[in-house]
Amino acid sequence: MSVFRTTNTNPAKPREPHPGFPDGPTEKLGEKKPRKRRNWTLILVAGIALFALNVAAVAVFVAWRTSQAARAAAERPPVVPAPTAEGYDVTYAQEPLRVQVGCSAVLFLDLDEPRSNAEEKVSDLRYDSRCGASVPNLTLGPGASAGAQVQSSDTDAAGCRRAIRTAPLGPGATVAVRKGTVLCVLTAGEPAKMALVEITEVGTTGTAGMRATSWKVTG
Repeated sequence: MSVFRTTNTNPAKPREPHPGFPDGPTEKLGEKKPRKRRNWTLILVAGIALFALNVAAVAVFVAWRTSQAARAAAERPPVVPAPTAEGYDVTYAQEPLRVQVGCSAVLFLDLDEPRSNAEEKVSDLRYDSRCGASVPNLTLGPGASAGAQVQSSDTDAAGCRRAIRTAPLGPGATVAVRKGTVLCVLTAGEPAKMALVEITEVGTTGTAGMRATSWKVTG
């Protein structure tokens, strides 16, 4: 009995993909994907450019501030140095003096030391007390060569010399003893001294407080 083989004319059906496992390109297990390389050269160039830009901005700001300061200095009027009192050395400063005498009495002050209740022949100021409501007076003593009344207790030796030259106390001139009164007195001693005397208080009859500053006249 003969057996005839026939060709299978029914093509095999394509295998359907298993659900959950899509067909597609495969890769080997354990194989890593290549990483994208960063262009470090471009990053470095960009950083340098940013740094240079910041430096340029700072330089422009500093230049602007310098030009503004130079312009302000040019527009500012020049400072004229204050004149110094050359030829004067301080011998004492803010030395307190107190006068306390009776009604219608006299007291002498020596400004070379200074001393209150000094001898008349060496005195630079004479204090005449008054009775009742009358105001005491100050006059130049035998030991003073010149004097002047000034407005401010901040007057220096040069200011006193100028006041004595332009508005001196004449012979026999008196100055009322009131709080705030200021006198300049040039003594006749060797060496001569320029004294600034300020009345600081006036009390009852025959009482007054003063303070004196003195410069030695060397020129």
